[in-house]
Amino acid sequence: MLSSFYPVVAGRTSDANSRYRSLYQVQNGRIAIQELEQQLSTGLRYSRPSQDPSSAIRVIGLQRELEFRDQTIKNLDSSQGYLNASESNLANVQDLMTELRGLGIEAAGNVIGESERRGWVNQIDASIDRLTSVANTRYLDRYLFTGGAVDTPTIENFRGAIRFSGNELDLKTIADVGDYITHNVTGQKALGLLSEGVTSRIDLNPNALQSTRISDINGGQGIAPGAIQLSSGTSQVIVDLADVEFVGDVANKINGNVFLDQREVVVTLTNGSLSLNYLDGLPGTLRVSEVGSGRTASDLGIQTTTPAPALPINGSSLDPIIRPTTLLTQLNGGVGFDWNDGLRIQQNGHNYDITFENAVTVEDVLNKIQRSGAPIVADIAPDGRGLRIRSKESGSAFSIGELQGSLAESLGLRTFHGGTQISELNYGRGLTTTQGTDLIITRNDGTSLNIDLDGAATVADILNTINNHAANQDAATRVTASLASVGNGIELTSLHYSGPPSPDAGPIKVRSAGGSHVAFELGLVPRGQPESVASSSGTNYTLSGRDPNPQEVKGVFNSLKRLRDAIQSEDTNEIARAVELIDKDLERISLSRGSLGVEQQRIDSLKIFQEDTKVGLKEDESRNLEADLATVISNLNARQAAYEASLKLLANASQSSLFNYI
Repeated sequence: MLSSFYPVVAGRTSDANSRYRSLYQVQNGRIAIQELEQQLSTGLRYSRPSQDPSSAIRVIGLQRELEFRDQTIKNLDSSQGYLNASESNLANVQDLMTELRGLGIEAAGNVIGESERRGWVNQIDASIDRLTSVANTRYLDRYLFTGGAVDTPTIENFRGAIRFSGNELDLKTIADVGDYITHNVTGQKALGLLSEGVTSRIDLNPNALQSTRISDINGGQGIAPGAIQLSSGTSQVIVDLADVEFVGDVANKINGNVFLDQREVVVTLTNGSLSLNYLDGLPGTLRVSEVGSGRTASDLGIQTTTPAPALPINGSSLDPIIRPTTLLTQLNGGVGFDWNDGLRIQQNGHNYDITFENAVTVEDVLNKIQRSGAPIVADIAPDGRGLRIRSKESGSAFSIGELQGSLAESLGLRTFHGGTQISELNYGRGLTTTQGTDLIITRNDGTSLNIDLDGAATVADILNTINNHAANQDAATRVTASLASVGNGIELTSLHYSGPPSPDAGPIKVRSAGGSHVAFELGLVPRGQPESVASSSGTNYTLSGRDPNPQEVKGVFNSLKRLRDAIQSEDTNEIARAVELIDKDLERISLSRGSLGVEQQRIDSLKIFQEDTKVGLKEDESRNLEADLATVISNLNARQAAYEASLKLLANASQSSLFNYI
């Protein structure tokens, strides 16, 4: 009787329980068939994470990784577009500069007429306009050569001068996990839109304060994290300084915490150096040594090397670098500078006088320089030792001199100073001296001083040669040579003549000796004039020269403007110099194009790698998420057979009667 039920139920059960079990089996079979049919229609093993949590977690991670790879490929494609556009524009610049280099060579080697000269000048002007358009090329959503200022044109024409309005920021995009790729070339790197810069020749030497970061001391090298040992000869204490962040933390670790033979050890910061002693100030033994192979004590400048060092132990200077927040009172070993003297920047015929009233920090100084109206960029020198000022105006000379006093000299920023090498003057051309007399100075009594500059190597040597001349020692007729007290250049001064009447007496004069151009090259005589005559002021004659060591932006616009001006003035030496500048521009452009090519090759390699990585991730995702259709079909057929059997079982159970039990 019970054999009519399928499957066979062990034991005796009620009809209701049998029907319930059959109905449950039918419902489970239907659900299983629906899931298999869904797998068959979607191709996925599951549609909800709860159906297979462990596999779903793996798939979510793989999908997130795939999204990242897709985004990096988009980044690389976008970067390649920017680099291709940049390289194409630089190729046009290179072709243009090569053409103009040929023009310069032709102009330097031939005598040309006015009409031909005018035609060349017009051609150079047109080329400058073309270069301006290239420099300000915009691709998609940004300017190509403007650095990080993507919404700002790279250059602007300011009163006929070309000024760089971008910056030097490299734009980077994510190329892989922890890997970035640069997708721009700055105008400075490719075209040369900033000068090399006038950098402080001296270390401004700030003193360390309690708030000075440990990472800034020792010229920015910081200290080796570790511990130091303090000992009295009979007892010792190890102080862990691995986690100190500021100089003041060193004192906080020791003061009130370190006792040797019941005597408290104290640390003070004096004149930028650490000093150790006993709090009671009495004599005793105090040593500072390294722990193990460390060098923390040495880096802090407080390591002792003798058995009984004199107290207090005065360490060496902590030598911090300059930061924008560095106080002006910290500079020059804590002595500071006289900022009331100010600076004068001269460029393109304009004087920019800069004063520093109310300046407290280095950042205040930099802000006042940059807000002076001068076309310059002021920042901290890369080595952190001084300041740096760079011009961003092409085609014009600039110099830094005194406003009053000697601040420019003290900061090491004066472009023309006693230590300037003669070979650096006039854009590196130096002086064209001759054998014998190079410079003739007429004194106030009408007699001449013949100055021979053979053997002079620096500007100071030139000044000393004039001042120490054997015929220039009479106080009444003495001509004193010095650096200009305002601005830059050499200044010659003399008293008014007070001797017997003489028809030759009068203002001092200066000219070059025959065959020499030294008077012009030293800035004492204007171009095209045979001599300069001093002006009278009070009881003195004064002759002030220009700065013979001007600085310039060395780039494509400067080179072309120099070439144009040299052709107009028929200055063959300057034309030759302009051609040399163009050669350097071509070298710079070639290097920039080469770096772009390297980046493009790297992008191609990264794209292949990312695509290969995506294939592997897709395979892993498929194994964890996609259904095996053959297995699904086989299981579906089995489930359908079982489902039909369950329906028959349910039908038989529903039709059973008393006769089934007789």
